[in-house]
Amino acid sequence: MTSVNVDEHVASFEALASEAFAPLRVRPLRAGAFEGTIRAATAGDVVVTRIRCAPCQVRRLPRLISSTDRDLVKATVVTAGRGQVEQDGRRCVLRPGDLVNYATDRPYELTFTEPYDITVVAVPKPLLGAHVDGLAASTAVAVPTSHGVQRVVGGFFRTITDVLGDGAEGFAGDAGRYLTDALVSMVISELTELRPRHGEDLADRILAHCLARLGDPELSVESVARAHHVSVRYLHKMFQSRSLTLSAWIRRERLMRIRRDLADPALAERTVAAIAARWGVLDATHLSRALKAEFGRTAAEIRRTAR
Repeated sequence: MTSVNVDEHVASFEALASEAFAPLRVRPLRAGAFEGTIRAATAGDVVVTRIRCAPCQVRRLPRLISSTDRDLVKATVVTAGRGQVEQDGRRCVLRPGDLVNYATDRPYELTFTEPYDITVVAVPKPLLGAHVDGLAASTAVAVPTSHGVQRVVGGFFRTITDVLGDGAEGFAGDAGRYLTDALVSMVISELTELRPRHGEDLADRILAHCLARLGDPELSVESVARAHHVSVRYLHKMFQSRSLTLSAWIRRERLMRIRRDLADPALAERTVAAIAARWGVLDATHLSRALKAEFGRTAAEIRRTAR
C-alpha cells in the first residue's frame, strides 16, 4: 500500500477488516508508517481471508456489537509473527503455526507485537449447528499445527492463502460448495478436539467425523462405532436425547446435499445417480421417494423448479 497519511491508512485497513468480518477497532503499536493488506475470497457462506499487517491491536469492543452483525467463528492460522488473543476470560500466546478460534458475537482482543501474516476462515454460526457451544468452550486456546492431523489442516489453510495471493476473489461452482463442506468439517473436527472426550463431547466429535465422510458409502453406525472404539449399543444410547438417531441424521445430511446439487444449474448434465453417489448413496432406486418425504419434492421436481 502507498499512503503517506498514517491515520488515513489505519482507517482504511480498519474499514476493510470491519467489512470482511464485523466492526473492529485497529490501533498501531509502532510509530511511523503503517502497512496492512487484506485479501478475501468466499466459498459459499464461508469467508477465507489473508491478512498481512504491521504490529497492531485489533479489538471487537462491546459497544461495536449489534444484532445486525454476522455471527462468525474465526478459525485463524498464524503463518508469521507472534502475538496473543483474548476472549471469554482466556488468553493465549500465538506463534507461527498455531491455530486458534474466536467469535464475533462477543468482545475479543487480538494483539501482534511484530509484523504478522495470518489466514482467517470465518464460518457463520448456523453452519456449525450443535458444535457452536463446543467451539465457544475452546476460544483463545492455541493448537499447534506442526504435527499429525493438525499439520494437514494448517497446510490446507495456507494453501488457500497461496490461492488468495494470486488475486482470487471467490471459489464458485462445485469447488466452492465442496470447499465449504471441507472447511466447516475441518474447523469442527480440529477445534472441538480440545474438549474433554466423553459424553456429549464425544457425540459432537462423532458428528464432525460423519460430516467429513458423508461421501463414503461405507459410513454407517457400525463403522462410526469402530472408529471411536465404542459399541453400537453405546452409540445409540448416546444419541437418545437427540431428535434423530445417528443413522437418520447421516441420511438427512446426505439428502440435504443431494437436494442442493440437484438444484444447481451447473450440475444439470450430471445424472441423479451420479450426484447421489457423490454423497455415498450408491443405490438411488428410492431416492426420489426419500427426497419427497424429506423436502416435499422428488428429484425431477427439484430440478424442474431450479430451472
